[in-house]
Amino acid sequence: MSISAYIIFEMEIQGTVSSIVFANEETGYRVLRLDNHLTAVGVAPMVAVGAEYKFTGEFVNNAKHGKQFAFTDMVLMPPDSEDKILAFLGGGLLPGVGPATARKIVKKFGMDTIAVIETRPQDLTQVRGISAQRAQSIATNYMAVREMQSVMMWLYRFEISLNLSLKIYQQYGKDTIATVAKNPYVLIETIDGIGFLTADNMAKKLGVSYNGTFRVRAGVVHVLKVSAETDGHTYVTLPDLISKVCHLLRIKMEQLTPTFNTIINELCIDRIVVSVDVDGVQGLQLVRFFNAEKAIAQKLLLLLQEPKPLNNVDGLIAHYEKMQGITFHESQKLAIKQAVTGGVTVITGGPGTGKTTIIKAILYINQANEVSTQMLAPTGRAAKRIEETTGQSAMTIHRCLEKFSHDPHNSFITQDMVIIDEVSMCDCLLTASLLKKILSGTKVVFIGDSDQLPSVGAGNVLADIIDSGVVPTIRLTQIYRTGDKATIAINAHRINRGEMPILDNQSTDFFYSNAETPEVIKNNILGLCLSRLPQYLGVDSSKVQVLAPMKLGAAGVINLNKALQEVLNPPAENKTEIMHGETIFGLVTVSCILLIITSKNGLRTMKMVRVFLMVILVKLLKSINLTVKLR
Repeated sequence: MSISAYIIFEMEIQGTVSSIVFANEETGYRVLRLDNHLTAVGVAPMVAVGAEYKFTGEFVNNAKHGKQFAFTDMVLMPPDSEDKILAFLGGGLLPGVGPATARKIVKKFGMDTIAVIETRPQDLTQVRGISAQRAQSIATNYMAVREMQSVMMWLYRFEISLNLSLKIYQQYGKDTIATVAKNPYVLIETIDGIGFLTADNMAKKLGVSYNGTFRVRAGVVHVLKVSAETDGHTYVTLPDLISKVCHLLRIKMEQLTPTFNTIINELCIDRIVVSVDVDGVQGLQLVRFFNAEKAIAQKLLLLLQEPKPLNNVDGLIAHYEKMQGITFHESQKLAIKQAVTGGVTVITGGPGTGKTTIIKAILYINQANEVSTQMLAPTGRAAKRIEETTGQSAMTIHRCLEKFSHDPHNSFITQDMVIIDEVSMCDCLLTASLLKKILSGTKVVFIGDSDQLPSVGAGNVLADIIDSGVVPTIRLTQIYRTGDKATIAINAHRINRGEMPILDNQSTDFFYSNAETPEVIKNNILGLCLSRLPQYLGVDSSKVQVLAPMKLGAAGVINLNKALQEVLNPPAENKTEIMHGETIFGLVTVSCILLIITSKNGLRTMKMVRVFLMVILVKLLKSINLTVKLR
């Protein structure tokens, strides 16, 4: 029996940064050329050209770039010559100190420059052009740079990204190391992006008690966060919370019970969570969601009390019908009247029930009464659609709110009416932010399909407003879309009523194909994408989207993507491709995008995939682990 032992020796090197060859500002990864002709690589949050550092790490051989020193820690060294002091001060690391100012300071104080900045910053006023305020600022920035760099490198040991490290430092400043070393779980409560696993790993490395109250408290907050971010729930019932916390912490309920109530009380006192009662069942809610839902309810009640009446509504509806050659259903007339005369109105209905026609009629009546209207939607696509169908401008809610952040003198929506389309896609935080910017007396019209999937973010705003019974709601059920392109709308309503959809394949917008095995499903999809649908619709194959409910199997996402790529974006001579793991990305043509849909969060997945595809392509091109090859 033989035993092999591996010993890793860490080395230290010292050198002045002569240039920054590469810098990824997102991850903090940098390639540094040193004055001793060595190359140092690693995560370095703040680096100044001309500054001297001591690096801890080991030498590695890079297949492309040769010998490099991969560092895990770096410490800024006090400059030991006037030239080094000048290079450090003028290297751009200190805000407000450029090469010219650096020369003046070093000329005045020479080798005492750093000591002056650290201990006697008021002496800097002896340099022409430096006021007492600027002198203090230089000293403060210098100490902040040293402090931040130390904190960043300490956090890097726990594989915390540069962006998250900056958030942590901004939260705790000079107390970062002391605070996190004592209780890393506090990051779950204060820093978005730090999850339980990250904090738990930090705690293990720092020797924090595995069964302590810090960990249980963190588990509670993490479960509430995940429930909101992943499942869309703004609160969790107490029985569910206890079960999930036990599962997360891998402990039994009897181990949790003795301290659980005390921890919950502390979280409530600290205003991290709020205890709520829903239908007689106690639950817990993160305070930001409690505040958002409370703000929504209060603002809606206020808006309901202050509607501004309009004149000749019936006559204008009749005139619009005559102009358009249509006859409104009584429910549509009721929706229009309520919208233009009430404070807050909800108009809901499935596809084909005339919601867009109602919006156009509301806009016509508003224009006749000189009532200004702001049309909004939660997504760019929804805003563009309503703009195209009504002929009037619309914007996303995010863009509308962003305007106010850039213009402090214009902090409210000034239009007389705000129409929000596709409200089912609005989460509670977004809705609360929007309503905060709406003035009292403004009419608000919510339009959407309450039967659609809930929003990506936490909350089910449209359904909850309807279920409250407080806001006047008109539900449209009559289908007005006719012809052979109405089957999708008809089937949507049939499914909502629990009825079988029409599967006769006589329409032009809805087809049903029965397949018994995953292999047959895959072959049918390939045929549809490659020839049948492009020929029928007169579009390119790349315009076709495939939605699949699972990842694995012959008809799963992974296999379908490979099969679709083989027929839609096959290998070819001189085609540049990128390999990442087992996935090949062709750079000449774009293969069909496959969106993964699940029963619970399909809409969320579609949006995330769009963002993910953009991010992954950028990251792939930057990654050093990619293999680029020409076929």
